[in-house]
Amino acid sequence: MALSLALAVVALAQTPPTVAAGEPGAGGSLFDDYWEELLALQPDRALSQGDYRHPGRFDRSLEGDWHTAMLALVDTYRARLQAVDAESLSEGEQVSYDFLAWRLQQDRRFYGSDLFARARMLPLDQFRGQHIRFAESAAGSGTYPFQTQFHYEQALVRAKGFARWVDQAILRLEEGVEAGVVLPRMVVERILPQLSIHLGKGPRETQFWTPLDSLPATIDDTVAADLRQRHEASIAGVIQPAYQRLHDYLQGSYLQHARATVGLVALPAGRELYQHYVRKHTTTSMEAEEVHRLGRAEVSRIMDGFRALQAELGIEGDVQALFEHARNDPALYYADDERDQIVPDFNARRDDIYGLLPKMFDLMPKAAYEIRALPDSSRSLQGNGYFQAAAADGSRPGILWINIHSPGITSRFNLTTLSVHEGLPGHHFQTAIAREVEDVPAFRRFESTTAFGEGWALYAESLAGDLGLLADPWQRYGYLNYEMMRANRLVIDTGIHALGWSVEDGVRWMLEHSSLSEAEARAEVERYASYPGQALAYKIGELKIQELRDRAEQQLGDDFDLREFHRTVLLAGSVPMAVLENVVERWLARRA
Repeated sequence: MALSLALAVVALAQTPPTVAAGEPGAGGSLFDDYWEELLALQPDRALSQGDYRHPGRFDRSLEGDWHTAMLALVDTYRARLQAVDAESLSEGEQVSYDFLAWRLQQDRRFYGSDLFARARMLPLDQFRGQHIRFAESAAGSGTYPFQTQFHYEQALVRAKGFARWVDQAILRLEEGVEAGVVLPRMVVERILPQLSIHLGKGPRETQFWTPLDSLPATIDDTVAADLRQRHEASIAGVIQPAYQRLHDYLQGSYLQHARATVGLVALPAGRELYQHYVRKHTTTSMEAEEVHRLGRAEVSRIMDGFRALQAELGIEGDVQALFEHARNDPALYYADDERDQIVPDFNARRDDIYGLLPKMFDLMPKAAYEIRALPDSSRSLQGNGYFQAAAADGSRPGILWINIHSPGITSRFNLTTLSVHEGLPGHHFQTAIAREVEDVPAFRRFESTTAFGEGWALYAESLAGDLGLLADPWQRYGYLNYEMMRANRLVIDTGIHALGWSVEDGVRWMLEHSSLSEAEARAEVERYASYPGQALAYKIGELKIQELRDRAEQQLGDDFDLREFHRTVLLAGSVPMAVLENVVERWLARRA
């Protein structure tokens, strides 16, 4: 049975052949059942994919019965998967089988050990946690829909769910104090302003009132007045008290127990927990020390690229002179009174890129892609911003929310690289195509492995030159600038969490190997300290995708078709690296 693609195929001289990326069959109901049960346990994931059937559900992952249910789900589906005759599966089903087998093995190792209990004692940081996600969604800038009266009613239920989460978070943090598993003091100090921003003001002055200022016209005036009254009471009586409780606990009790160290290696069983995060985010079996060595080698290679560009630009001195020029030349930055031009410039670059993509791709996503400035209330909580994937049903476009006050965004030389990484052919391109493929199990359409998602986006950056987007040498500088950041991450993340580096060690390394300002470097390093392992995924994933492309080019020679390679990779979905390698190997075998 051929796969039907819900994709807008680029108009080319020749219609590309249909590619089988999976078919329903022996494992179909198993895969569908797994995803449905997983979404019930992970409601944020449901909202992110545009599943609004149960919008009032809220994260309960800090509760004991949630852990019991999650472990039962994993064991149930491991048993069901083992009962499947793998030899009878189609090629597409085999991809789904391999992916789910990998995911369940990973989850069993984590949820079936003390690692989960320890991780749960660290339930938030300045980059992650419901104190951030709830605030974004409740303000209408996250994944929560706010489209109908029902959604506004369910938002009141979600507020109670958030308050429950706060109380559970405090209990888990207290467990951590008793076990000696506590957050770094630096992290707690960064969280406190994220909580206090919601306090000391009237409900209508908070960001949570934003959706009430733009109620849909389909809601009757009487109903609208009632909703405003109830939401005002909820903000004052449920949401703000929850933020106040968490703030008071962290500042009044927890802070005195927070640690001066930052790396997981300083915690009981911290090395094992970090190795779990390395495996999870890279989807490999690499050891932390191996990743560290790879990072140093990549840094050395990219430094050679900076030196070559420096010679082209005619900037004398060592490579630090190039970095100093990039830091200090005002022509390379948007001035304060030019920030309103940033979003239009990103839009123009998006449009430029769109017209060039047929050179390398023979399929395009149907979902629209928009660039928007973050609201003022969120700018202090975000770095450059974030990408929000499009809903599969078309009800929400892919959105790049950018912080027009962030140095990474106000650096003109980053425009092209950020555009290809976040949008086309990066995150929006990859996630939308995966979600729009029909007759593939939902978990393959919506599941995301960091190494694939971020690895693809970084690989997409490497295509900018061949697309003709880096003719300006300073745009090439921006490309090297971000590639170096990802290589530095391999060194610094492992340095902090496996080798005992301090934040200062990481900042020093970053300043020696990039043009980031000290403030930017510190923000980056604090991110790695707070979010162990995630930063490793970019380079590891990109290098694997490039390795597979190199292998295909060598094996196929003149018969190699880059568009076909890209189609093969994208239609696999966001799979672990070992599964992607199998997909490409089977494609090469068919071509032989």
